[in-house]
Amino acid sequence: MKKDVWIIGPGNMGLEYYKVLSKMNVKISVIGRSEKKDWPTEVYSKGLNSFIKDTPDTPDYAIVCVNEHNLYQTTLSLIKCGIKNILVEKPAGLDIEQIEKLYVLSKEINLYVGYNRRFYQSVQKCKQIIDNSTGPINITFEFTEWPHKIDFNHYTKKELSRFFMCNSSHVVDTVFHLAGCPRDLKAMTCGHLDWHPSAAIFSGCGVTNKNILFSYSANWLSAGRWGIDINTDEGKYILKPLEKLFFQKKGSLEKIEVKLDTIDTEYKCGLYKQTEAFLNNNNQLCTIKEHFNNCKYYFKIANYESEYGEGI
Repeated sequence: MKKDVWIIGPGNMGLEYYKVLSKMNVKISVIGRSEKKDWPTEVYSKGLNSFIKDTPDTPDYAIVCVNEHNLYQTTLSLIKCGIKNILVEKPAGLDIEQIEKLYVLSKEINLYVGYNRRFYQSVQKCKQIIDNSTGPINITFEFTEWPHKIDFNHYTKKELSRFFMCNSSHVVDTVFHLAGCPRDLKAMTCGHLDWHPSAAIFSGCGVTNKNILFSYSANWLSAGRWGIDINTDEGKYILKPLEKLFFQKKGSLEKIEVKLDTIDTEYKCGLYKQTEAFLNNNNQLCTIKEHFNNCKYYFKIANYESEYGEGI
């Protein structure tokens, strides 16, 4: 029998999920709040709550890719109507209380957070290398954002004030996926932007529960980009851009590109493998429990924890 999958949110990400699911043996329903005449399939346009009332049977799976400020409430509605497998786009909620509530309510179901960078072929190859390495490993990473590229009309004021959660956390989740969750983290910030008042310059270091040292920096007021460097006893593996993997042998300055699977050129990078993992409950997905645990480090890195007095 075909699996029944709902896509909630017929925006750009919803369309990308539809392209992937169309190649899989599933029945797809797309739910939005407005007419979508340019979509390749019919879109229910009266909203999720009306669709739930009009549809007596709940699906096997649901994917939430609405705007960031609606992720929490939409996911909450799906949990309450009895759906047992849910994939919600990052960051699942904008406040720690929202993410904690989703975690508490979802202990009897499979609720995952969509960090598709985990499923880049470049990152998958790096994970394989790290897991098989016997030598010393440390990781450095950068999550500098480009304000001149941000579509400020797309985000609410609250979403912009949580831009690390809404965007930069992709990089940090990837690092934690590769190297383990921090056992200790020291974070420093300074500066600010009108739309991101908590910080604009970030620096820190720590050690993971796998005894891997890491350090990071980012400056949203200067130049830079996303990137991850993984040092092993063989040399350095470089994810910059994250979609590609380069290797620099110890004692050499030459960077050699590693050949990867072509699946990431056929669909939005990482999305096919992530969706495939979701339909098969693969353990490489970011669970809501893992995301909730990671959020205390995200809030520390971004200086959001100051909003909670003594921290979270």
